[in-house]
Amino acid sequence: MQQVSHKFKSILPDADTQILILGTFVPEVEEDTDFFYGRPRNFLWHLLPICWKYESLKDSALVQKQEFMQKQKIGFADLIDMLEVPEGEEENTDDTFVDSHVLHWNDIISLIDTLPHLKAVYFTRKTFNGIPNIKGQLNLIANHCRQKGIRICKLETPARHFSVEKQQQWIDTIVLQKTCLRV
Repeated sequence: MQQVSHKFKSILPDADTQILILGTFVPEVEEDTDFFYGRPRNFLWHLLPICWKYESLKDSALVQKQEFMQKQKIGFADLIDMLEVPEGEEENTDDTFVDSHVLHWNDIISLIDTLPHLKAVYFTRKTFNGIPNIKGQLNLIANHCRQKGIRICKLETPARHFSVEKQQQWIDTIVLQKTCLRV
C-alpha cells in the first residue's frame, strides 16, 4: 500500500477568512494542478469570481487567485489529509475509492476554531452517494458550525461543466444567501 498526501496540506486559510470553501482531496501526485480546484475540468475559478461580478479566474495565474481570495476573505481546506492506496492507484480520485481509502482526516473543526471571523462554510458537492465516510465527517463539521452560529451549506459541484443554473445557485447561496442546501 502507498500513502498519498494532500497536495496543498501546507496551505491554510488566512486568519481573516470569512468564507471557507471545503472540498475533499487533491493527491500530491497530481501534476497539472497548481491550487485548490485547479483541475482543467473544474470551474470553481470561473464560478466564484462571477458571484461578485468579477471576471473569471479559471485560466489566471495563482497570484491573481490569491489576490481575489484575500479581497473576498475566502479560504480553502479539504477534509482528507492522507490516503492509503494500492500501488498504481496514487492518482485515483474517484469519490467512492477515495472515501474507502482515507488514512487520516484533516481536523477541520480545529481549523474552524482558529478562524475568528468565519461566517460561512460551503462544501462543494450536493450528494453523498457512495461516500459514507465523507458524509460522516461533514456531519460532524456541520454540527460544530451550527453550534457556533456559522452558516454551512452544500454547493453544486464546480466540476465537469459550467451552467447558468449552477452559477445562479452559487450566487443565491454565497452572496445573496437566499438558499442553502443543508448538510
